[in-house]
Amino acid sequence: MSAERTLIRLSNTMSDTQCSPRADHTSLPTELWLEIFRYATYVPRARCISPRESFEIQRPFNPLNTPVSSMRTKCSLVLVCQGWRRVSTELLYEHVVINSSRRAYLLGRTLESSDLRAAIAGASTSATSENTTSERGHARWIRHLEIHTCSRTSKTAPFWYAIAGILSMLPNLHAVSGFWERPLSKGMLDVFTRYLGESVRALYWEEGEVPAGEASLLAPTFLTKYRSLRVLDIRKLAFENSKTVPELGDTPVVLPGVIDLLIPMCPAIMAFATKLSLPALARLVLDASTARTRRLSAIPPALDTLLAVHGPKLTTVELLPVNSLSYASGPVDITTFLQPDVCPQLDTLVFDCRERVLSAPVISALQQPPQRPPAKSLFSPLPPPTGPPPSDSAPPLNAPHAALRRVGIRGMGISRLYPNRPTHAQLHLRAFAEQRELFPALEVVRTLGFLVDASTDPFARDIFIWWTEKYESAGLDLQDGEGVVWLYTDPECDESAATEEQLMAADCVDYVHKSDVEQYNLAKAQA
Repeated sequence: MSAERTLIRLSNTMSDTQCSPRADHTSLPTELWLEIFRYATYVPRARCISPRESFEIQRPFNPLNTPVSSMRTKCSLVLVCQGWRRVSTELLYEHVVINSSRRAYLLGRTLESSDLRAAIAGASTSATSENTTSERGHARWIRHLEIHTCSRTSKTAPFWYAIAGILSMLPNLHAVSGFWERPLSKGMLDVFTRYLGESVRALYWEEGEVPAGEASLLAPTFLTKYRSLRVLDIRKLAFENSKTVPELGDTPVVLPGVIDLLIPMCPAIMAFATKLSLPALARLVLDASTARTRRLSAIPPALDTLLAVHGPKLTTVELLPVNSLSYASGPVDITTFLQPDVCPQLDTLVFDCRERVLSAPVISALQQPPQRPPAKSLFSPLPPPTGPPPSDSAPPLNAPHAALRRVGIRGMGISRLYPNRPTHAQLHLRAFAEQRELFPALEVVRTLGFLVDASTDPFARDIFIWWTEKYESAGLDLQDGEGVVWLYTDPECDESAATEEQLMAADCVDYVHKSDVEQYNLAKAQA
């Protein structure tokens, strides 16, 4: 009997602890639940299409959601309970994608029915209280509308009627992404301008080649209506030639709120952007992925004209590379942006490691590793650096740039950083370290996208620390994509704990595993 009583007491104790949890999660405020759900369903550029901050800290083990997995999670959240449904409905509708006539019809019907239910609920509430404000339905949650015309049904009249009806019901729409296989008609451009001109803050427009004489988003009659615009992304907008670009006339086109301008390296569009009045412009992104080979010679003059107008206002410049598996550089030179009289307020410069190296008159080179005998060397003989040489199109940088503070280099990898394997990417690192006097305000050089902790190379940390020490001697911080400055810690007392040894001879570094006795003895004899 005593054993049975003990079991009964234990079961009662366990049931009591299970029924009364220590933490009451139901008492969390609604705002905190919303942030938890938003973090669990986060997808980049879902809520807004503003370009991502290039120096945002990257994490090696933080996989992002895909649009499909995020939508599945949102659909599951609204089915848990009524409380979660009220909170997560906002996330379910904040980013809407329309790519067919049926989806446009269903979305329009859903928004109309939710508005009707909200109006009925508001009428019943106002009858019993003094509050007469009516709350709208699900349409108030839509922040980003993405439209595709890739399906066959998207080319029919019902599709465009449904799109016009949806646009008329979105009071808080902030971002629009349009992917058009063919140029829009003047009537549809009027519809977009009418319903989006006062609310939209970010606009992404991808359109096929606009024939001469056809209506275009860049026409002054349409572009000037977007008074609240903050981000204008027209990187994928194409024109047959400069004659097809809309004429702005004598009246200047003023976009007072545009902060981020993203354009292709197309001479026609660059010339068009030169004529725009952008008093708040701070960030310029130039995309070379659509640059045509036959027009490359016209890009540098168009860029010079563009920077002559907007260069003094720029604080951030980002160069996107060409879409090519080769090591071809872009059509512009980074030295152009670093001239102190071109972009005097430039604070951040981001470019790919394939771009041409900084052009400076004198380079006090870092000590090059001496050549080892190739017969018994651990690595092959030092090849000449591959990649484009410094450009002659831009004048060399003779005067210091007093404002440049951060430099980001994309496309770096550990295979391009070995000191005894010179590459074109290393020339960029050497240029900023050696020309320190030309950038007195420079603080950080970061290898964007390259995370040392995620590299599988056993010598990744040692190689990166070798470069970090070179930068430290120049008074700069060299960071990986995670924003970490890698340095050696104090040596351990137990020397047997080291798995490899760093052997130096005349500033030449070889990393040799102790398990490889032959190579270890050879390197030690040469040290």
